[in-house]
Amino acid sequence: KEKLTEKYLPEYYRNHLLNQLHNLRQGHMPVQNYIVIFEDLTRRCDVRGHCSQTITKCVSSLNPKLRVIITSSHDVDTLKEVFDFALKLDLTFKGYP
Repeated sequence: KEKLTEKYLPEYYRNHLLNQLHNLRQGHMPVQNYIVIFEDLTRRCDVRGHCSQTITKCVSSLNPKLRVIITSSHDVDTLKEVFDFALKLDLTFKGYP
């Protein structure tokens, strides 16, 4: 896998993907779309999904309303828990300004 990655994924392109991940923000997109993009970028950049830095990056890129609730919760220890909680909150806030 490493040899294929080296051959077919040039360093400049990997850096481009890492830059996209670094600059990713939820903005006005639904949480579901944000999660799909976040997962795609972390997979393509070969970022490990359960490390605390990845979780922190994911949470910090969410909208402020979601970010505050998720960071104050002690029930999210994995990236999957963050995704599930963010999706639940997004559904709860639908229709609220």
